[in-house]
Amino acid sequence: MQKCWLVLLLVTGVFTCILLPARNTPARQWTRSSSPLQLSLKADRGAYRISDTLHLETRLTNIGKEDVYIWEWDLCWNPARGLTMRIVDVRGKDVQGRVLLDCVPPPPREGDVYQFFKLPPQRFYGLDEDFKVSDLVNGPGEYRIAASFSSFSSSDWPSKYLEKDPIAKLPLWTIEEPRIMSNRIRIVVKP
Repeated sequence: MQKCWLVLLLVTGVFTCILLPARNTPARQWTRSSSPLQLSLKADRGAYRISDTLHLETRLTNIGKEDVYIWEWDLCWNPARGLTMRIVDVRGKDVQGRVLLDCVPPPPREGDVYQFFKLPPQRFYGLDEDFKVSDLVNGPGEYRIAASFSSFSSSDWPSKYLEKDPIAKLPLWTIEEPRIMSNRIRIVVKP
C-alpha cells in the first residue's frame, strides 16, 4: 500500500511539472538576509515645528557584489509598493497624517529597457525631498519614521514584453524579492 502512494505521489509530481506553465524566475533569487540592497533615511535635523518642512534623504544602496537593475517608478512614495513610509508615535501607534503619499505609477513601457537603472555594487540612488511636517503628523509629539522598499514590477513583465532585449536576462529587482526595511529616525515636533 505504501509503495502505491509513493508511485502515485511521484507520478502526480511529474505531471504537475509538465502540465503547469513554466514561471519565469528572476536572474537572481535573494533572501531577506542576503539582500544586496539597503534602504536608509536621514532627516536634516531632529526637532521641528508643526509649520516646518522636513528635509528627508532616502538612499537605496547596493551593498552586494553584483549589479541590480531597478525600475525607475519603484522609487515613489506609496502605501503598498515602491517606497512606503511608516510613522509611529512614542506608544508605537501608527500615525496617519493629512496627506496620503500615494503615487500611482504608469504601466511599464513595452520595449523600453532604459526605464530600469543599473545600481552597481557600492553605489546608491537617492531621493532628496521636502515634506510639510503638518502633512505627515497630526500635532506635536515624538515620532519614529521608517520606510520600506518593494517593487511594483513583476518578474513576468520583462520576460513577456522585453523578451528579446538583454534586460530580461539581467538581475531585475521585482515584486517577488523581499521587502527592504530602512533604519528608523526619531523626530520631535513642537507646536
